[in-house]
Amino acid sequence: MFTLAALVFAIVMGFFMSLTITLGISLLKYGWTGLIGHWVELWLIVYPLVIVCIVLYRPLSLNISGRIIKKWQSRHSVTD
Repeated sequence: MFTLAALVFAIVMGFFMSLTITLGISLLKYGWTGLIGHWVELWLIVYPLVIVCIVLYRPLSLNISGRIIKKWQSRHSVTD
């Protein structure tokens, strides 16, 4: 289910993820020469894509994470 909170999270998280990843890739691929221009070009493509991916993958990620935590807790529970 899509909620406003999930959408806001996707926008904010997408901003930070795309910022970091595109900056790293631009630096690795182009070095310091023309870094800002190449970074902005990549970021304008990646940012909308990341938002869509977060919105689509969030329910699946929450489900898988919940299963992992439940399994881990059942194996490491303290009994009195």
